[in-house]
Amino acid sequence: MTAGQRISSAVEHVQRLSLRVRIAGAAATLSVLAALVVAISTAGAGGEEPTVIAQPPTPTASPTPSPTPTPTPTPPPWPWPSDPVPMGEAAGLVNSSSIGFPAPPPSVRVPPGNAAGIARMISPALGMDHYVETLGIADGQMQSPDEDGNHSVGWYASDERWTFGAPGEAGNSVFSAHETWGHMTAPFYLLHQARIGDDIFLEMEDGESRRYQVIRVTRYPVGEMPMREVLWPSDRPEEEDWITLYTCGGEIVYGPNGYGDYLDRDVLVAKWVGSEFPTGAPTAETPSAGPQQDAPADEPPPVAPVAPEAPDLSAE
Repeated sequence: MTAGQRISSAVEHVQRLSLRVRIAGAAATLSVLAALVVAISTAGAGGEEPTVIAQPPTPTASPTPSPTPTPTPTPPPWPWPSDPVPMGEAAGLVNSSSIGFPAPPPSVRVPPGNAAGIARMISPALGMDHYVETLGIADGQMQSPDEDGNHSVGWYASDERWTFGAPGEAGNSVFSAHETWGHMTAPFYLLHQARIGDDIFLEMEDGESRRYQVIRVTRYPVGEMPMREVLWPSDRPEEEDWITLYTCGGEIVYGPNGYGDYLDRDVLVAKWVGSEFPTGAPTAETPSAGPQQDAPADEPPPVAPVAPEAPDLSAE
């Protein structure tokens, strides 16, 4: 057999194999169709239509709506004003060493202002109408308003160590001033005569006048003053705005150099009862120093009694 014949024989063989594969595939297809026809015929026997069960589509889950949060009612801001204080009696304290001291001349100092925004402290009952400056604690000692002792009231501001209140906040704001200075009356000259329920107003720089009413006046011997309780009263309700005023009181003991020391300290506490504008308050040009009397002929020379002395707070 020649080469050409061998090639022709191989091609014919491949063609026969392809034909067999196509025939086998067709036969398999016909078998599947026949089985399907039998199944349909069986299902339709007895004249009934074949039942087709339709599978419902899988439902798509609806997104769960996010609930709308109920807003929490905003509580009224602190502090809350206290109920008015019924008028009561005075504490019956007497400063016999300073009776008859004259009123000072008008102040020539420009008020330095303060961080609390207090313009003036006014009390018609106690003859007060004075500007307020900022004081602090230096070397564990509470400073006193010495630069203009006859006219200035000091308010103690908080610092890195000590926390004090400010008007308009829930807390206790602490103020000090002299009872007398330079042998003349000073801002807290009549503080010891305060009665329960007397008004004290803090006139703010924004025009508000905060009204406080006296709830107690206490005298302490100088060595027995409970300084922590004075600065942070344990009986103050958390939401209330209180002020504490303290000064010298009692007898003055004069030394050989003509200066004297007070033996006691007077502490007045008042609470905020609302805001209004006072009427009938004395003015800075016409200070009221209370009843006056002639000084005795043997009165000691003019003195500068020491400022309200605070205990050492470094151990507090």
